[in-house]
Amino acid sequence: MSKISWVENLEIAQKEVFRTGKLVLMFFHHPACGGCRKTIDITFDDKDVLELIDKEFVPVSFVVTEAQDVTARYKVEWTPTFIIADAFGNELERWVGYLPPEDFISQVHLSEGLAAFHRNNFPQAEHAFEWIIDNNPDSEIAPKARYYMGVTLYKETGDPAHLTRTWEAMNKRYPGHFWTKKASAWS
Repeated sequence: MSKISWVENLEIAQKEVFRTGKLVLMFFHHPACGGCRKTIDITFDDKDVLELIDKEFVPVSFVVTEAQDVTARYKVEWTPTFIIADAFGNELERWVGYLPPEDFISQVHLSEGLAAFHRNNFPQAEHAFEWIIDNNPDSEIAPKARYYMGVTLYKETGDPAHLTRTWEAMNKRYPGHFWTKKASAWS
């Protein structure tokens, strides 16, 4: 099985992002961190995770005690921390903590969708949110993906019917969930 091809530093990663059009995936970790160890040994050993990272990102790894400048720049307070950034090093999304492979993949898609949403790249955001809704609808993050799918469609078209349909679908599929409560304003 292949391993992740970590880039040496952020500057090299940014140059590669300019060349490839991918995004930077930063992994902040510490040798004594149990969640970091599980991420390396389990999540980063999964073939689907490896394929996703290789396809979508230029990955760069930081040991927080050795990369204190970058750790401070991105205000990393806990490990593992994952940050998706653009070619200029601007943080687009982050998440913290260990996730097993299936949940990690869904989190990556959610973060990619949110990053695209923040950049007003609505087709790319839709694609990422749709992946979660179609492939992992029972995950903890699926309601958030569904919520943002509705917001994305509304922002793209200006049609408030997308919000109403989103709330109806969420109320049926995820009644009482935090994100469904947020969407209830659209009922």
